[in-house]
Amino acid sequence: MEKRKSTNSKKNVFNVIIWEPNRKVFEPYDVMPYLRDCYKKTKKSKYKKTPETEQEFTKFVKDELTYQFWGRCEYEVILKDWPCGTTEDKIDIFEQCAMNIELIARLLMEDVNVR
Repeated sequence: MEKRKSTNSKKNVFNVIIWEPNRKVFEPYDVMPYLRDCYKKTKKSKYKKTPETEQEFTKFVKDELTYQFWGRCEYEVILKDWPCGTTEDKIDIFEQCAMNIELIARLLMEDVNVR
């Protein structure tokens, strides 16, 4: 998980790890395009309030990531200690993002030009 600028679109990137079952590999998955789309939908909606402050963006990001990624088995990976292999834990995309919600909110604010 890291913050870096994409060279093509100049939008922020926040990657998490997912399992790609067809190719049987772990691969990075950028959650920012999903959040940018959610933000655009709120701008068009008369029913959802568009976030404006950092606190509102933090709540928005947490709510959207929870709705889309929390507790869904297709977004879970199992972490296992090495070399013993005696401890393992399931972690989903939401859990990977949860420790960085404020950072992700600031990245989204940058991407949609809210200061």
